[in-house]
Amino acid sequence: MSKRLIDGDIIKTEDGFIFYVFGYEHPEDRYIAYLKYVPERFKSLFKIEFLPWIWKLDGETYVRPVKLYSPENIQEIVRVFDGNFPQYIYECPYNSKVLISVPSDTVERVFNPREALSRIMNKTNRLPVEDVAVEWIQLISSEAVVDLKSFGVHGSLCLGMVSVKPDIDVVIYGGLNFRKVRNTVSKLTSKDVMRYVYENEFDKLRKNRLSYKGFKVVFNAVRGFDEIRDVYGTYRRMPIKTVKFRCMVESAEESFFRPAIYRVSEYRAVNEESRLPPEMRPRDVVVMDSTYRGLAYEGDLLEVQGLLEREVSTSSNIERYRVVIGSGRPGEYIQVRKLY
Repeated sequence: MSKRLIDGDIIKTEDGFIFYVFGYEHPEDRYIAYLKYVPERFKSLFKIEFLPWIWKLDGETYVRPVKLYSPENIQEIVRVFDGNFPQYIYECPYNSKVLISVPSDTVERVFNPREALSRIMNKTNRLPVEDVAVEWIQLISSEAVVDLKSFGVHGSLCLGMVSVKPDIDVVIYGGLNFRKVRNTVSKLTSKDVMRYVYENEFDKLRKNRLSYKGFKVVFNAVRGFDEIRDVYGTYRRMPIKTVKFRCMVESAEESFFRPAIYRVSEYRAVNEESRLPPEMRPRDVVVMDSTYRGLAYEGDLLEVQGLLEREVSTSSNIERYRVVIGSGRPGEYIQVRKLY
């Protein structure tokens, strides 16, 4: 059995590709993941736009796609892998789709965010960005009363990469811990200890990007092990059609994780093609595209366009329906309307 990896753990493969593990449902011998960093020697294979910066790790130079979740980029990555690195292509029998994944026997190295933070905290000669990262995490840990063991670092800090434009990507393990951190950050911004950064309209809703002592800090949630209920193969999922509708958020408790889940009600079709009988109306909007995680709260109204899927339990044949944002089809989105 493969080592248990969860959302946000980072894999470097024998070919030099760097993947981020996605979610918590994985086959026995591989990890569902998305491509984050590409060795520069393979850049010309991909007909996609890359960021203008480079990163260095273990003597290798890396580049990163501008867009990680766009349908066009995902299709292009699948095309390149299918033709050159087919081991990363997985035809999932339970999700009825082709997925990018990493076979466990191709894993060269695993980077764990918790272990990376511990390593940085124990360094004697830290880089300026590492000093600020440790300072921010210690401050938030103390103010929010969240154990330091519930924090980790993602991104270039986790990998130990050298970058000309480093950010501080922080992970908080556990939903309750994340909510404590979010509330504490709100209090500290009101005291001008740090300030929110709004790079787009979603940042104003999510409020997880900050400026602190000259560095950008981004913080996100990962499930604690006691919160992981997903088991690969529990459901067989079948795509039905794209639907566009409005609904109300009943619960956003799981909207900060990845995939993000909004429990919804009051389904209202926007067009004739989206009309559904009561038994097919989705109760969950499941977000694969991180752009839309953590945007809405209980009572908010959503406009959604996504892929309606039927889920059938492999143990009981009970079926239910959900809508997926980030299925790989174009035009999927969520818009949030606040009632206050």
